[in-house]
Amino acid sequence: MIDEEWLDRRISRGFDRADLRRILTCDHSEAEAVFEAARRLREEVFGRKAFIRAVVEFDNSCHCNCLYCGMRRENTETVRFKLNADQILSVARRAHENGIRTFFLQSAESDDYGAGWLADVITRIRELGMGVILCVGIHEAGALDLWYEAGARKFILKHETADGELFAKMKPGATLENRLSWLRTLREKGFDIGSGTLLGLPGQTIDSLVSDLVLMKELEVDMSSVALFLPARGTPLQDQPSGDVDLGLRFVAALRLYLGDPLIPATSTFERLREGGQLGCFQAGANVITVNMTPPGLRDDYQLYTDRFYVGLRHARRTIERAGLEETTESDLLG
Repeated sequence: MIDEEWLDRRISRGFDRADLRRILTCDHSEAEAVFEAARRLREEVFGRKAFIRAVVEFDNSCHCNCLYCGMRRENTETVRFKLNADQILSVARRAHENGIRTFFLQSAESDDYGAGWLADVITRIRELGMGVILCVGIHEAGALDLWYEAGARKFILKHETADGELFAKMKPGATLENRLSWLRTLREKGFDIGSGTLLGLPGQTIDSLVSDLVLMKELEVDMSSVALFLPARGTPLQDQPSGDVDLGLRFVAALRLYLGDPLIPATSTFERLREGGQLGCFQAGANVITVNMTPPGLRDDYQLYTDRFYVGLRHARRTIERAGLEETTESDLLG
């Protein structure tokens, strides 16, 4: 049985694959003990604090053809857009005025913009006094140097699944080995790295989810996440069922217990599938929430999934408060 004593022993000695599998498959009463242990560990590392970051999704043209994503190359239902630099800076200023000090630049894997253009955007955001996170897919190694010189220090490149066969099926023309190579290149270039799992993909197993956890441990990620699969119109998976919220929450707790000190976001997919889902993530050990600041007239076209839930600042702050945490900035949280 999973209880406080069992968890304390594993936290002290480390978790093996069987332990992780046991956490992911535990029942409701055991899950409560897991969540409590994850919260306790988070507070030992970070205190009773969490922070808000802002994201702008600035380009939804993609050269990839992932089966699960509404922005896949072959989805003719998606209206493509790209924000210009001034539009992005306007959003960044608004975020800064609202006390947010971490700005998240996200795009599809696009060839529509140059490395120099994005470097200029990064520089201008840094001049506002904000940290910059990039989540823009795989690019030339020289672009990484340029973006680092411009002031970006964090880069998220989600591996989605540690199952190589499932990865190749979900992302035609791509390989897990290449994606992991790029994560290691990012580390070599000096970036803090983030990766994450898409939970609920057709064909995914509990054992492959355990492998996701082990992989993130091996990569020594600074940021780790889990998003729940939600179907997107115009994709081969549009009629598939969504990911399991309860399994997702156990995965969040496993991330905290197994990895210890990464930043873990409460992703919007949890709130989309269950009211209070992001609060559940904080109760399972998360310590970050992202406010979506993509212009309202465009954000529906950034179709990660259909009928997205958009996190607003009031919701984010209320969720942190309900979790019994104090809002802070990323730099304060990390000391």
